[in-house]
Amino acid sequence: LGGRKVVREGFKFAERWFLANGGWGSVSRESVGSVTGELDLEKLSLKDLKETVAPSGIVDSDRMVELFCGAVETLGSVGAAQYEASVSFGSEGTGPGQFQSVGRVAVHGEGSEQVVAAADYKGCRVNVFNVRSGEPVRSVGSKGDGPGQFQYPVGVAFNQRGEMYVSDWEHDRISVFDASGSYVRSFGEKGGGEGQFVGPLGLAFTAGGELVVADSGNHRVQVLREDGTF
Repeated sequence: LGGRKVVREGFKFAERWFLANGGWGSVSRESVGSVTGELDLEKLSLKDLKETVAPSGIVDSDRMVELFCGAVETLGSVGAAQYEASVSFGSEGTGPGQFQSVGRVAVHGEGSEQVVAAADYKGCRVNVFNVRSGEPVRSVGSKGDGPGQFQYPVGVAFNQRGEMYVSDWEHDRISVFDASGSYVRSFGEKGGGEGQFVGPLGLAFTAGGELVVADSGNHRVQVLREDGTF
């Protein structure tokens, strides 16, 4: 009966009644069930269930499992309603705008020129899409060891000029491409020194234009200039 607040207060009253009457030593489960059964406990939030209902001990375990599952399911449906996808990019495959496995993503630009880049680490390339239309704009890189090629691209980030930085976990380096997707340069090598990497993963730029690199194998984060130096 009632809304969430009424149910919460009603349950607290039932708990006080239970304790005042001697608890399980004096009160039968049938009596407790008849009292709590009048309350629509499904209306309570997951927090209420964790902090109020479960600690009381007056609701049996099977019923608590039902309530927790219901609360989680409701939370998921609310989240889905709040964050419903408006645009979907790509599909499974090896063609234009398709992926074998999607890694990190990055966004650059505004309005009709805004793009999103996503690393395809199994496909050894980065796919770039127009955010507004969802259409593929370009594909950058290929499998190999040469300039602009990848073995395991993971992280992606754009600087303020629209240059795209891509970390290659296998090559222990970061490759840079201009706004049109042409290869510009790369930096980094395997090692533990400054500007060296062991399995670089996520990338991001600070407001000041410095590149932040998650250097996974060295268990550290490096902050570099755009050219890869300290």
